[in-house]
Amino acid sequence: MSDMRSQLLETAARLFAERGYEAVSMRNIARLVGVTQANLYYHFRDKADLIEATLASVFEACARDLDAWLAQHPSNQLEAFVRWFVRRLMTDRIFARLLYRELLDGDEARIATLSSTVLRQPFQSIVAAVEQGRTDISAKEVALSLVGFALGQVLILPLAPGLTGDSERSESVDQVASQLLALIQSASVVG
Repeated sequence: MSDMRSQLLETAARLFAERGYEAVSMRNIARLVGVTQANLYYHFRDKADLIEATLASVFEACARDLDAWLAQHPSNQLEAFVRWFVRRLMTDRIFARLLYRELLDGDEARIATLSSTVLRQPFQSIVAAVEQGRTDISAKEVALSLVGFALGQVLILPLAPGLTGDSERSESVDQVASQLLALIQSASVVG
């Protein structure tokens, strides 16, 4: 990938994450990178092509990171996935915001394409991790539930101090991941 294309994708990822798809123009991106709109259109047909390439770039990088993380933690793939995913959601604002924005506001066709391409292999890794535990329930359904559970848990964190009445509440990645794992284990979902 050319340096210019990489720079355009990085800038687009930041803007789409911060503002959302509708609030970002090709002109905004070109201006921030310091190129003409013609140069931007040389690399991407239109804004739809740019968002698809941006999402693919961000999510493919995360998928590579997940694969490397799971390879380093072969003994308990499910725990490794939960810890990786919570860490990614809590520390990688661009990934988390793009994911949440796509789930809430994204184009259905774009989401379908993402889920059947760049997100399929990471999902299969989660399914394989679940299959190490119980085999009497669908590993795919459990994997979907785990992803949803983690997404929801991290999304609600800003509300936790007010909801719990604990104004000093501050949770680390490890605390959130450990809480999720304890809940999963207590529900006997995985073993």
